[in-house]
Amino acid sequence: MEKGKKIVTIVPLHEEVKPGTLLGILRLARIRKEEFLKKLK
Repeated sequence: MEKGKKIVTIVPLHEEVKPGTLLGILRLARIRKEEFLKKLK
């Protein structure tokens, strides 16, 4: 991320987050899906 740059997104507070919503959040956060899944294990 560029220094001083903020990225704002809304994360729904549901029991489940739809796959497309999650992928959109990850894209904004610049986190690869594979990296996210690896951290879940």
